[in-house]
Amino acid sequence: MSEEKRIIQAIAEHLGLPPEDLDRHALLQEELGLGPVELNDLLADLSQRFGITFDETETENLRKVDDLIVLVEDNLLE
Repeated sequence: MSEEKRIIQAIAEHLGLPPEDLDRHALLQEELGLGPVELNDLLADLSQRFGITFDETETENLRKVDDLIVLVEDNLLE
């Protein structure tokens, strides 16, 4: 399974959605209803699952699911 698919799977599991229903272009706050607490929970879950850490400056401009996928992929490369 590709890294991208693993990340999508992890996000979908955290949100309680089937991976195929997770739209990469969905807005985290407006469409998925993630407030600051829920987004932090999701970031903590992804951090633990993938063994990475996020810098606060990296996470403050997350708007879409795709932004989150790219952030995790970038951190996996480091």
